[in-house]
Amino acid sequence: MDVHNQSRGRSPAGSRAGSRRGSALSVESIRPRRPSRQLVPSGFLDVGTFAPLVPANSPSPYEQGLETPRNSAQAPYDAAQEVVPDQKEHVELDVDKAGAVDDDAFSAHTKKGFLRRFRNKKRKAKKDKPEKAPAVSFRTLWRYASTKDKIRIAIGSVFAVVNGAVLPAFCYLFGKLLDDLATGDSSMVATMAMWMAIVGGLTWLMAGGSICLFAISGERQARQMRRTFFASILRQETAFFDDHKPGELTSRVSSDVQIVTAVLGSKMAQLIQHLSSVVFSYVFAFVQSWRLSLIMLAVMPIIVIVGAFMAKFVTESTTVAQEVYAAAGAVAQEVLSSIRTVHAFNGTKRESERYNKRVLDAEKIGIKKGIFLGLSQGAINGLLFCSYAVAFYYGSYLIEWGFRSGGEIVSVFLSLLIGAFELGASAPIFTAITEAQGAAYNIFAIVDREPAMDSRPEAPGAKLDQLRGHIEFRNVAFTYPSRKELPIFNDFNLEIKPGQTVALVGPSGSGKSSVVSLIERFYDLDSGMVLIDGVPLTDLNLHWWRTQVGIVTQEPTLFSATVMENILCANENATEEDVIQACKDAYIYDVISNLPDKFNTQVGEAGSQLSGGQKQRIAIARAIIKNPKILLLDEATSALDRGSEVVVQEALQNVMRGRTVLTIAHRLVTIMDADNICFIQPRDPTAPPNSPEAFSRVLEHGTHDELMSLEGEYKQMVLTQSQAAQAPASPTSPTKDATFSASGADFSDIVEDSVDANLLEEKEKQKEEDEEMTALQLLKRTAKYNKPEVVWVILGTLASAIAGMVYPLYAVFFSEIVNVFYKPIPEMRDEVWKWCLLFTGLGCMSLLTYLVKIYSLNRAGEKLTARLRVLLFRALLRQDIGFFDMPGNESGALCARLASDTTEIQHVFGGAIGTNVQAFVNLIAGMIIGFVVCWQLALVTCAVVPALVGAGILNTKFMFGLEKKSGQSNDKAGQVANESISGNRIVHAFNLQQHSVDRYNGCLEGPAKAAFTKSLVEGFFFGFSQFVIFGAFALSYWYGGQLVEDGVVDFTGVIKCSMALLMGAMGAGEAYSMAGDQAGAVTAANRIYRLLDTVPKIDAEMPDDVGVHLDNVTGFGSFKDVKFNYPSRPDVRILKQLNLDFAAGQRIAILGSTGCGKSTIISLLMRYYDPRAGEVCAEGHNINQLNLPNWRTHCGIVQQEPILFDDTVRGNIKYGRPDAPDEEMYIAAKRANIHDLIMSLPLQYDTNVGAKGSQLSGGQKQRVAIARSIILKPSILLLDEATSALDNVSEKEVQAALDEIIETDKMTVLTVAHRLSTIRNCDTIVVMDQGKILEAGSHEELYELGGDYRRRYDQYYGPGR
Repeated sequence: MDVHNQSRGRSPAGSRAGSRRGSALSVESIRPRRPSRQLVPSGFLDVGTFAPLVPANSPSPYEQGLETPRNSAQAPYDAAQEVVPDQKEHVELDVDKAGAVDDDAFSAHTKKGFLRRFRNKKRKAKKDKPEKAPAVSFRTLWRYASTKDKIRIAIGSVFAVVNGAVLPAFCYLFGKLLDDLATGDSSMVATMAMWMAIVGGLTWLMAGGSICLFAISGERQARQMRRTFFASILRQETAFFDDHKPGELTSRVSSDVQIVTAVLGSKMAQLIQHLSSVVFSYVFAFVQSWRLSLIMLAVMPIIVIVGAFMAKFVTESTTVAQEVYAAAGAVAQEVLSSIRTVHAFNGTKRESERYNKRVLDAEKIGIKKGIFLGLSQGAINGLLFCSYAVAFYYGSYLIEWGFRSGGEIVSVFLSLLIGAFELGASAPIFTAITEAQGAAYNIFAIVDREPAMDSRPEAPGAKLDQLRGHIEFRNVAFTYPSRKELPIFNDFNLEIKPGQTVALVGPSGSGKSSVVSLIERFYDLDSGMVLIDGVPLTDLNLHWWRTQVGIVTQEPTLFSATVMENILCANENATEEDVIQACKDAYIYDVISNLPDKFNTQVGEAGSQLSGGQKQRIAIARAIIKNPKILLLDEATSALDRGSEVVVQEALQNVMRGRTVLTIAHRLVTIMDADNICFIQPRDPTAPPNSPEAFSRVLEHGTHDELMSLEGEYKQMVLTQSQAAQAPASPTSPTKDATFSASGADFSDIVEDSVDANLLEEKEKQKEEDEEMTALQLLKRTAKYNKPEVVWVILGTLASAIAGMVYPLYAVFFSEIVNVFYKPIPEMRDEVWKWCLLFTGLGCMSLLTYLVKIYSLNRAGEKLTARLRVLLFRALLRQDIGFFDMPGNESGALCARLASDTTEIQHVFGGAIGTNVQAFVNLIAGMIIGFVVCWQLALVTCAVVPALVGAGILNTKFMFGLEKKSGQSNDKAGQVANESISGNRIVHAFNLQQHSVDRYNGCLEGPAKAAFTKSLVEGFFFGFSQFVIFGAFALSYWYGGQLVEDGVVDFTGVIKCSMALLMGAMGAGEAYSMAGDQAGAVTAANRIYRLLDTVPKIDAEMPDDVGVHLDNVTGFGSFKDVKFNYPSRPDVRILKQLNLDFAAGQRIAILGSTGCGKSTIISLLMRYYDPRAGEVCAEGHNINQLNLPNWRTHCGIVQQEPILFDDTVRGNIKYGRPDAPDEEMYIAAKRANIHDLIMSLPLQYDTNVGAKGSQLSGGQKQRVAIARSIILKPSILLLDEATSALDNVSEKEVQAALDEIIETDKMTVLTVAHRLSTIRNCDTIVVMDQGKILEAGSHEELYELGGDYRRRYDQYYGPGR
């Protein structure tokens, strides 16, 4: 092996990164590069302002039912960087490197107001050239339509067109009928009625067929879109995921696709039907009287302008809203996937407020959208009624001049009325289309984005016939794309010969894991080359290359699947015997065999049902079964106890034989036999910029013996580790203060009444979940959540009721003016103007009512949706950890539910309330008018109502069942998407993109089958509803003709009665068409309210007046006869009658094999769970009697896999104490040995650490986590492998700092560790095995005892040490 460290400048030649590295995702990623200062539309992003910060102990604005004041302090809008295009006026906002907009600039910007944007538009038009709206074309929405889909669409379109032509044709015949009735000839009535019934049957077939075909096609396209979108995300290179939060991407897979697919199904069939009716109506009207038609169409340009304005605004606002919701989804995903850390540091209220801010932004956008929707729809309706007045007035002159008869005028009018009515009915669908175009822009930006690295099997690139495994880094310069200001390598050279085992050692953050990342080609280089058998890595087929490389990372990633699936995914051609052998080699087979379902046991989200060591051994088995030529081990055994490590290390030695191996380790004992050991010196931030010291570099290399003879850094590390092993033990005698009991029966000997009781309790709980509320109960409850907006709801409901009177009044006015047309000319001239004025008044009434209705109910609906989102998110955060362990409650599934369920409720309980009220009043008013005019005719006509209602009930019942089934499968699909996107490095390393897509597709199969059945049901009942309306017409006019002949009523009464009932039926049909949305909303509401009603036994937000408060905690406690089973696996015993006492200020170390229950003790002390039997006590109190948030303020915890949030270093350290002064933060960082590194960063403590701390190394993350606990000044410190990711030098320094803090602050410490050097000085060392205590005592006592501890110690350091 040759290593060169010449001090060369970075060579620009040969750099591949500039041309190959992918750009950032968002919408900016496919646009031309913009200046560093960002243009944000003036006024429009007023919707992006944030709510005021809420004190930690006060309820959120939504819980108070109050509206957030607009003039409150504003928080940085880090999610609003997305530019909203197509705006004339812009304001420049400074954007810092963390992505946050400057507060002052943003506040000044928002104060300009929303309407000013439009006032200045003309003035700025010549100056500023607008960008294109962020929307795709309508045609692009159909890009996933297959040939079969196109055939279905074509046939469905024909059906819809024919169905749309029926009503205009009826209007033509109706005009002829009026002329005949006016002359006293009723002979055509029976014939007309028969034709109506025939047309109704045809409508049933046409309408039902079109809905069914479009629904089937839309669902298939939706499935393909989800699959392609998800696959496209996984195709992207690793740098792409560094710049974009996994939660944001997961949210887009769920919410954006849902918006797009909503218009591809039945809505499109309805749109074609509406447009067909519009076209045929105008054709029939122009054929009959082009003069009158032109007069009525004079307002169309205005209507078109209003509609275009509405569409443009809706598209813009939808794009911004989806960006904000994606940011909220990212917060939810990050928090729910890190729920243990959130609970440990009492972060639930803070995270709720953070989520609240994002939701408030989307709410403001929606409210402003409601203003313009109300104005536009009200204006359209008002203009139409005014055009009716003009048409009737002009029509009277056409009759007077002899151009047309009264029947022809009415026929033209009705045709254009039907056209206008159908055009109005299509307006919401056009709105949905514009929303879909905006959402599709975000989807297709990713789908069409070409990744900088193509990992598909068919991608270009060489595949070596025989891979020898020779790896060479030649003059490599590298900087992480997301952190250009921190170069890692420059002129870095390293050679690994075939079959060699090369170990990389060095301090945390020196770039060891970066070498692994470059070998995997997670990133491309700035310059230089990585050669594989002499071939540049960039010239190799990336998919083929990754099949040759196996990797085990420091933080193993497992998927929410079975043990077998997690191992087998690395090599799908492997047999079950291969899996068993790999597990034996990884020393995990016996553990798996003892699980209840063995290899079919679910490991939980991210392997949450397994211990850290068990997860790591499964990850090793996964790498082994891949049978790679090159093996990369990045701290592969860091989570194993020494006994397991020795066994696994021996197994790995056999596996590594004949392979090229690169291993990274802090435990030097595991790499002493390596062929070459390279000590990597980290960059010195104080060095001159271009000096060798300014970059990480290989300082020395050789075998263990060679490096020891050099008297260099490596030898110093070895001596440091050896000194830690030989450090003197604490003189404190543990026997005075700590007692323990090794008693405990085996699992097979114990019959657990408590387990049975808990199982029974869980069954009862499941039974309660199966009992769902009815739609009426849900409506009442939802109204309670809308109580703060009760004025708006009442106002909107009243406006809806008044709007419901519009068309029944129209029926009265229409019948009267028809009667006027058949009067003598002078009398007609005297009366026609009166009715025309009434039509104008009806137009003004429509304008006002629609504006008030849409704005009021939309405002209430947006408030309700935002409130439910916040309450649901907070309810999720309140749940105990056992809730998140249960299948179906993984963070991805919960995030998908959070995004979709609240939206479903808004669809029905928002503006749809107005639609239902309007339809109800429409129907009742029509029936009243009909009964007043002619009760006989009205009674006969109403005979069809039971058929319509019965069909609606059956349809709704079917829809509820289908929605429930598909919702469960969609939750699973959301979880698969979440974990695959979050674990993208493992997905890439093992070429699991297609595997993940297949799993995702499998989860979509259930909803696909349900959607097919739903399409058939929806088509059948929708067609039936259309048939009933025509049947009502046929019956009404047939019987009306009989009544006219009998002299019971005149023809005007027949028209008035039938038209009133017709308008009522059409209103009922509009409400009926929403049955599918209502079914989804009821299902979603049941899920939401079930969770809101769930009061966890362990409440993370326990009120202050509940439980015992401990003001002064000394740190003593005990475990008394504790038995414990995890709630998700009640038949597997973890702790078996555990007894353990610890005194104030004592240091207790817990040692044992992986999975023996060490971390469970920590979890019980933090009260993540309650024991099945026995007591966990603190300060003389049973821990379940304590106020939980208060208790957790006294506990500091550092977990084995530290979780950091996508925030600054400052925010992460102060997470448990946001009000802590900076001076204490600096002290905590210094004690954790991380202060100097932080100060070397460009933004120092304001540097963003990335999602889950991705911008830091494992050791750096762990040190930040230690600082986070130190700053709490806890009375009890819980260290669960707190230094496992540190090199021995850092470990020694951090351990010394911890010792000083513990001694100074008199903390009680419980330590879980596999490195015996970190626990040798503890007062008491407890050795556990299979949930029981085997032995306990000081180091000297246990060593003299010659039991399990001595065996482990000798394995670690050698006999006699």
